[in-house]
Amino acid sequence: MRVPLNLATSPFVPVRRFLLTVGLLGVVALAATLTVGVEAVRVWRGRTATQTRMRELQAERSRLAQEQQRLESELQDPATQEILARTRFLNDLVRRKNLSWTELFFDLQERLPARVRILAVAPSLREDGDLQVELHVGSESAQALIEFLQALEEGEKFREIALRSQSRASGARADAVTAQVSAVYVQE
Repeated sequence: MRVPLNLATSPFVPVRRFLLTVGLLGVVALAATLTVGVEAVRVWRGRTATQTRMRELQAERSRLAQEQQRLESELQDPATQEILARTRFLNDLVRRKNLSWTELFFDLQERLPARVRILAVAPSLREDGDLQVELHVGSESAQALIEFLQALEEGEKFREIALRSQSRASGARADAVTAQVSAVYVQE
């Protein structure tokens, strides 16, 4: 009978494979640790930059709020209010002076049908600076009045045309139908 004898002082263990596996796992763990560390530093820097920017924006907002408060208090000053009222009044006068009555009547005449006549014209300035024209119109018939309104709408000089009121005259009068028409006149 044969007995196998191992004359080695220690049993055979595949150390090379073990060291290779442990080394490979160590490299992977080191790479993962470095990746997580780099990402953590990047996030930390980004958050720090964001917090710094937020502090700057809050300081700017605070400064602007103080500036706004200062300017509003200056606007509430009676002397400033008087100057603003005078400025509004003068601007209103300048806008009214810019109205060319000749041009307005010429533009109305171009759009006026033969059986319609203008009885009164009342221009006024709106808050947005546009010229509002109130027209009192007389016509032989409702159809002639409709033709006048359509002619105004087709032109480029009048917009926001609205028929405010309309009435029929009783008896034999030259103006069987009278109407109040409102329009915005577009000046050049």
